[in-house]
Parts: sequence; C-alpha cells; structure tokens
Amino acid sequence: MGIASIARRIKQKNLAYILGRFRTVRVAYSSGRGAVEFLRPPRKSMGKWLMPTLFGDAKIADIVQTIRDEAVFVGLNLPGHIVDEIKTFALSEPLHAIYDPKGPTFRYSDVSGGVAADGRPMPIGGVSDPARCPAVQKVINDPVLRSIVRKYLGHEPRKITTILDWSFASSMSDEERRRLKHGVIDYHYDVEGYNFVYASFYITDTDRYSGAHVMMKRSHKRKPLRMLLGSARASQEAVYRQYGQENEITIEGPAGTGFVQDTSCFHRASPPTLGDRLMLAIRFIN
Repeated sequence: MGIASIARRIKQKNLAYILGRFRTVRVAYSSGRGAVEFLRPPRKSMGKWLMPTLFGDAKIADIVQTIRDEAVFVGLNLPGHIVDEIKTFALSEPLHAIYDPKGPTFRYSDVSGGVAADGRPMPIGGVSDPARCPAVQKVINDPVLRSIVRKYLGHEPRKITTILDWSFASSMSDEERRRLKHGVIDYHYDVEGYNFVYASFYITDTDRYSGAHVMMKRSHKRKPLRMLLGSARASQEAVYRQYGQENEITIEGPAGTGFVQDTSCFHRASPPTLGDRLMLAIRFIN
C-alpha cells in the first residue's frame, strides 16, 4: 500500500489502520484504555475465568516480557486431546476457498495436491466460524491465555476473531499463490486496529515444508519511516537489510505447538510443498 492508498483510507475514516502502524500510538492507546478500565473495570463472566487452564506450566509474566522483547513467545502448547478435537472438527467441516469465500464448499478429503475435486486450485481452505467448535472455545476463553493477552495489551480486547485454515501442499508457484490471495507467503506486518496480539497453534505437525510460520524477531519496534508510511509488505531482501537475517526464525513443531505474537512484526508463511498444515489463529484486537 502506497501513500495514495493511505490517503484514501484517511478519507474513508479508517484511522485505526493508519495510526495503528505506529508503536507510540499503540502504547498511548494501551495506557488510555488501561486507565479507563482501572476506573471502570469491565464485567467478566465468572464461569469463564474460573475454568481450568490448558496451559498449567505457563509463566505469564515471563511470556509477556518475551513478547515485549522479541515480538513472540513460542511454547504455549495445546494438550493432545484439544488438538485431536480441533483436527476432527476441521476434517468434517465444509471449507471455503480463500479466494472465493462464497463459492462452492468442499471437504478436506476432496483436495489432492492442492487441487479440489472440481478442478479448482486450492492454496487454502477455511472453516467458517470455527469458534463453534467447543475445543476452540476452550482455547479462546482459557484464563492463562486471556491473562497473557490482557497483560500484553494493557486492557481487555474488544474484539476476538478466530481463523481455522488448511494450507494445502502443492507445486503451485509463488505467483500463482499470490494470484489466488495466498499473499501471506510474503513478508508483511499486520495492522488490526489500535492494539492487537495473536495466538496461533499448529493442529498438525508443521515444518518449513508444510507451511511453517517465519518471522523477524524484534521487528515490532524498529520500523523506519519508509516502512511505516508505505506498504505493510516488504521484500525479503528489504527485511534482511533492516533487521539482519540472523533475527529470522522459522517456527516448526509437532501438532499442538503454540505461539503468541505481536503481529506488528514482519512475518510470513512458508508455502507448503510436502505436507498440509492446519492452524488455529485467534486475534485479540483493540
């Protein structure tokens, strides 16, 4: 996105997308919301906050500090029974194409080599409203996860969105993936409102050949003005020049591997070539 596109967003009064790029704005927003909640604490459902956690060994303060320092904490892992429930749900649900969300639905078993049974190329298939799954709800409402989110943001999030997507392995070229709206294979940073943090969980074993998440540590803090005012996307070469290739990490792990990330950092997805990936992503916004 260039200056002209940003100007259009300003005219459309989408100020959150413009101002949310700046860390100083996010910090100020966090302080303001935190002060309001101190004076008027939000009402909470006691049932949700008294439920047992899925992450019994988590050290919340250390996790929050790691995200502040490096933009990510890796190791908030789901237990096997929750992984199995979510995977079973995703295997049985109708999916929609990322580039045609209102088009014909299909099942996971209908896709082979990145091609659906009706011949459509299929980089990603998404489950509609995955929060319908009881196991997903347990993750969303987990008291440890919500405490991490609250402490990192400095306030309760006003909006929570949930994504459960299959990324299908294929020999599809990067250009074809981009044409089919699989643009997250390129480095970018997110702007979701004035403040945001994501929790993501691999529901299948995931490595660099099956869609592993790649990111640049500490890139949530040190963006030059050209990256803040221009497009939220950047070439790999530009990201390496700015932050150093040594700060790039590839998050690989078995099913259940979880990470909490300030997605204002530069990140991307590896194009899956040898294995399909199922990932649950929960976005805590504003």
